[in-house]
Amino acid sequence: MEKSSSRESGADPSPAYSDVEKSGKGADGNSIGNAPGYANSIADYEGKPTEEELNTLRRVPGSLPIVAYMICIVEFCERASYYGVQPLISNYVNRPLPVGGNGYGAPPVGTQKTAGALGLGTVVANAVTQSFSMLAYALPLLFGWMADAKTGRFKLICYGVGVFGVAHVLMCAAGSKDLLATGASKGPYFVSVYLLSIGAAMFKPNVSPLLLDQMTQNAPLVLTLSSGERVIQDPEATTERVMLWFYLLINIGGFMGVATSYAEKYVGWWLAFVIPLILYLPLPLLLWFLYKRLILHPAGGSDLPNVMRVLGICIRRGGLKKFGRPGFWESAKPSNIKAAGLEATYHTKWNDQFVEDVRRTFQATGIFCFFPIQYLNDNGIGGAASFLSTMLETNGVPNDVINNFNSLSIIFFAPILNYGLYPLLRKMNIHYGPIARITTGLFLSSLGGAGYTILNYYAYQQSPCGNYGSSDCTIGTGVAPISIWWMAIPFAVGGISELFVNVPAYGIAYSRAPPNMRGLVSAINLFSTAVAYIIGLACSSVITDPYLTWDFGGPAIVGGVLCVVFYFTFRHIDKEEYVIHSGQKEHPLELAGTTGIVTETEQNHSINRPPAIVQNEEMMISQKQ
Repeated sequence: MEKSSSRESGADPSPAYSDVEKSGKGADGNSIGNAPGYANSIADYEGKPTEEELNTLRRVPGSLPIVAYMICIVEFCERASYYGVQPLISNYVNRPLPVGGNGYGAPPVGTQKTAGALGLGTVVANAVTQSFSMLAYALPLLFGWMADAKTGRFKLICYGVGVFGVAHVLMCAAGSKDLLATGASKGPYFVSVYLLSIGAAMFKPNVSPLLLDQMTQNAPLVLTLSSGERVIQDPEATTERVMLWFYLLINIGGFMGVATSYAEKYVGWWLAFVIPLILYLPLPLLLWFLYKRLILHPAGGSDLPNVMRVLGICIRRGGLKKFGRPGFWESAKPSNIKAAGLEATYHTKWNDQFVEDVRRTFQATGIFCFFPIQYLNDNGIGGAASFLSTMLETNGVPNDVINNFNSLSIIFFAPILNYGLYPLLRKMNIHYGPIARITTGLFLSSLGGAGYTILNYYAYQQSPCGNYGSSDCTIGTGVAPISIWWMAIPFAVGGISELFVNVPAYGIAYSRAPPNMRGLVSAINLFSTAVAYIIGLACSSVITDPYLTWDFGGPAIVGGVLCVVFYFTFRHIDKEEYVIHSGQKEHPLELAGTTGIVTETEQNHSINRPPAIVQNEEMMISQKQ
């Protein structure tokens, strides 16, 4: 088989291969065959694909390292403890301690009553729920930048886990019978809720970039399967696979809310708060075990100042009116500045590739601007979905358990995408790119929003309290004769929409950002969810009866329109090749902030070295689009 020296790349990696070819092992001792069915020999790698091969060869994902699965388990523990608490906030704050209950917040057995504690009403409950989630998704802007510039990802993840622990202990105290009886549980509960949001904000923007740091293939590579078929090992397919696993574990963790919801209704708040604490406890041990086994990159200084300098040059040379138009970013490329004889005027310390990364970063943030509408349709504005559930017949089912159908649908559907639909499309050589997938997700979320609208309309029609059915209705049964299980349909559709929107978003956030802005860009992706919570918080006064039908219907209509706008705005991205820039220096004046992700440099070294094959593959990496 020909080496890549005879190919267009012009690189001959064979001398570097000699040591590992003999054993079929990487520097870590693991097999270097990167996909099921691949022979464990480095000679199977042919290198950079030609244009013809990119258009004709079937694409396959690489295999995932064991540490990637373990990071997914870390994410499971964190999300299980987080989502074990989040669904309980509305009932704890909104509803009063049930009369005739057991004193721990559980209602009398056999009634349609809902668990409660503080009795502060729907407006306050919505404000607390939305502000909690808003902080969890807005503060990552700070902590994502901090990880890039100051602490590194792993250290900030550990800090977040520490804050989580304090929050869970305080929350368990808020479930005390004596504190609930006197109303003194309010203090420790609110402190614990907002500590939990801060800990989540430290953890969340850094865990997905840490996971993708372990995926050391940067660009498409040609290799031969044991069957003799020549295929392209595609980093987009690998990213897609690992992020589907990541998102699957998130939602298995999210499904733990079922246990806490039943504990809240049948035992009381103390058990509902102890369960998330138990789910949290493995986190410190897992992180300690992983520390020496991960590819870790210390903070290399944020690329944000360089990004702002690039943007400033583009505006000065082209004008703000050209922003978003072809050629806007070209004016900041050192090659363009040199050709124009402006080197003395504009002192650049980056390369042309860095400007391409900046362009792609702004493109990614434009994509994220459409995500809040998906979230609003997925869950309803604010606590609207929770309030709708209180108007329907539960027949012994906790009203807030139904939202777990969101996670259940993801748990069921993620393997179908991972090992069914996506491999089938690749086998048929059909490229179902990230923009097409996100458009599908936006459309599905709008369908889910329409489902909530229809349910709420009929709940108002049939409730004994009419358009005030969620306002602690006490007439008759207090609920409409509609089963709460109908809500499973829009919740499930919303969950499936997340797989099409959020999974490609993680890959976009990582692959399209400069190396030392990946934490920040991941945080910008999360901030789109914070925007949805900000909208929910701003609308608190109308997230109540008699407006709930339009609280669902308005976003559903807007989502349908934006779905079309999104596709026609960004569809060109699906034609671009998916490659992750390694950050290798191509310009002698490149700043320390623009550092390597795989190759170790004086500015950005890895505490734990990646397998030797990575060093060889880098010789065959193509430029980004």
